[in-house]
Amino acid sequence: MFGLGFIKGTALGLTGGLLIGLAIKEACKQINKRKDKNINQNSEDDNNSEEDLSNN
Repeated sequence: MFGLGFIKGTALGLTGGLLIGLAIKEACKQINKRKDKNINQNSEDDNNSEEDLSNN
């Protein structure tokens, strides 16, 4: 009986850890996408302001 409980507990723990790890991985991907998007927008804004200054 102890062995069966130990195996079940291990299987549930590993499954839970795997799912949590995948969720964290996806969250990190989304955060990085937002950072990249913000960086690209900031660099485009800088380029546009430089073009505006050169046109005056």
